[in-house]
Amino acid sequence: MEEVQQSEKIWSKNFIVTMIVSTFATTAVTMQMGSLPIYVSQLGGSKAMSGFIVGILGLAALVTRFPVGIWLDKYGRKRLLILGIVLLLLDFGFLTLYKTILILLVLRMVQGVANSIQSTATSTIAADCIPKDQLAAGLGYFSIAQALPSAIGPLIGLTIASKFGFERLFQCAFVFVLIAFLLSFLIRDGYEAHSTLQKSSLKQEGEALSKRKTILIPSAILFFICFANSGVVSFIAQFANEKHISGAGYYFTIMSLVMVGIRFILPSIFIRIQSMVLVVGSIVSIGISFLTIAWTTSFWGLIVAAVLYGIGYACLLPMMNTIVLENTLPQERWKATAIFSASLDVAYGGGVLLWGVVASLTNFTIMYLSCAFFAGISLFFVIFFRKTLHM
Repeated sequence: MEEVQQSEKIWSKNFIVTMIVSTFATTAVTMQMGSLPIYVSQLGGSKAMSGFIVGILGLAALVTRFPVGIWLDKYGRKRLLILGIVLLLLDFGFLTLYKTILILLVLRMVQGVANSIQSTATSTIAADCIPKDQLAAGLGYFSIAQALPSAIGPLIGLTIASKFGFERLFQCAFVFVLIAFLLSFLIRDGYEAHSTLQKSSLKQEGEALSKRKTILIPSAILFFICFANSGVVSFIAQFANEKHISGAGYYFTIMSLVMVGIRFILPSIFIRIQSMVLVVGSIVSIGISFLTIAWTTSFWGLIVAAVLYGIGYACLLPMMNTIVLENTLPQERWKATAIFSASLDVAYGGGVLLWGVVASLTNFTIMYLSCAFFAGISLFFVIFFRKTLHM
């Protein structure tokens, strides 16, 4: 891995293949975004049940993040990646066969575990590939592998589900995971080059990762943003149906295409704009996007909200992730990644559960106004812990 880190190239073969594998596997999972609550409704479930089934994926991922991190060191990144993808293959295979709420709930839990394994493994492999002096840019580029699936996945899922049914949707997801499985064998696991002595000596340096503010504060900032956004990604289709707005799937597409575009020019943005200004502006943009959704009555309102969220999140995520990894030793990256990812798991898992209940008891407008409030909490964290974030 040392050779990889010293390389001047971000776009190594290993980095590119890892991005492609992550893109296909994540697309399979995101194809259910927006469409899954409709599927639950068809099976006779309520809004609250929809929120629970959607959110259980994140909660299942949460409980496996730290064990997966340990296994990444013990068994290697590549082996764990292949295990996660195999579990996804089995999961989508069974989803095409069984069509009850109980089975769906169980398989969503399995999917959460599997996706946690593959996402933690690919993120760690990618971080291992990126030269340290280009970490922010490299993570920005790699996040395209997460942004692009958010663009094409929900639109593909909603289109297939509406025209061909949910069985075809799950079959298509299976094919995407199969492609990721075949490509994963091309990835080289450079971490195996590290000796046990190196790991044990590094373990003794510094305080425990879980107590470092430079990891916990960025994770908390992203937690509140993703907690709020979980209500958007999970219920935007139902919200649009109630408002008689067609084309809700394009919200994900526009949002994610904007994110991809922003991340390609991130290095230039970092040079030109002060980091504190960029972070505050990003969160404000996200908060306004939630307010726009709450009050919109048209397709174009959703598009404006998608653009605002895409700009904000595209800048915020890699900046927070960079702060986390810059203060982490290479052999401890799995821990930092696990903590950072776990905060997002809790946010999306717990958020969907809460927003499903809020939407049932009130309405979607109040729900999205509440989402904007959580963006405000995130902004408070940035301002209050500015020195900790070195901004």
